[in-house]
Amino acid sequence: MGNSSIMVTGATGNIGYYVASELAAKGEKVKLALFQPEKEGGIFRNMGAEKVKFDFLDQATFNEALLNVKKIFLIRPPQLAKPISDMKPFIDKAKEKGVEQIVFVSLMGVEKNPAVPHRKIEDMIRASGISYTFLRPSFFMQNLNTTHRKDIAIRNELYMPVGIAKTSFIDTRDIGSVAAACLTEDGHLNKTYTLTGAKAIDYYEVGEILSYTLGRKIEYKNPGTLMFRRNLIKRGIKKEFANVMTMLYVLTRLGTAEKITDDVREILKREPISFEQYAMDFKEAWQ
Repeated sequence: MGNSSIMVTGATGNIGYYVASELAAKGEKVKLALFQPEKEGGIFRNMGAEKVKFDFLDQATFNEALLNVKKIFLIRPPQLAKPISDMKPFIDKAKEKGVEQIVFVSLMGVEKNPAVPHRKIEDMIRASGISYTFLRPSFFMQNLNTTHRKDIAIRNELYMPVGIAKTSFIDTRDIGSVAAACLTEDGHLNKTYTLTGAKAIDYYEVGEILSYTLGRKIEYKNPGTLMFRRNLIKRGIKKEFANVMTMLYVLTRLGTAEKITDDVREILKREPISFEQYAMDFKEAWQ
């Protein structure tokens, strides 16, 4: 690939960071597209990657960000809710600049759900004619040490309205590894992969594993849907985000998150990281 680089968006997030690290470890030229390179660059100090200012909503940043870029790892910033106006200009520019592949982190079940932004972005990338690889992961294990960290650390509870439905949780480190493989190995163009862990567990089991790992009782609360939404807003979560979270959990309750696939195993040639392993690795977050 000579002088060309792989552009990584969302590099400060809990998938993008692992993608960038894996690509750098494989000896690829990595270009980190950062909103504030001077402020956010610190965590990448030992990576030897190029840092460039990038903002989906500022077309003036596109040319420099895409210079010598042949492949893009694409994450939708959660605050960008209008894909057509927010992201299409960038995809158009990528096409114009001759980008050869976009690996996009979508959502499990997106093929049955035309309403979610991820689906619109998949359609946009397809329409652009750029070769794509769509990764459709199940729920992230790491949601528990980010979004739900305080519930677990301070209140010793798992607070989500999912009933007894199971979830095929995936570790974001595995998503990062799969993305890096799709960006550097042959055979992944114009493919879609549904990424899950090796098994589906319910939140009672999640509570048991966390209780065992942390040495204290973590209780699964299972509130009603409306009460869940009301409490999120009361705890200071923005209404739009509370609505999205509630909708995702309602779908989970209906069994949409329990599917298991072999895609991670087939691409990485190893078992997906287990929930037990994840809990051990991120133990500190809940102390």
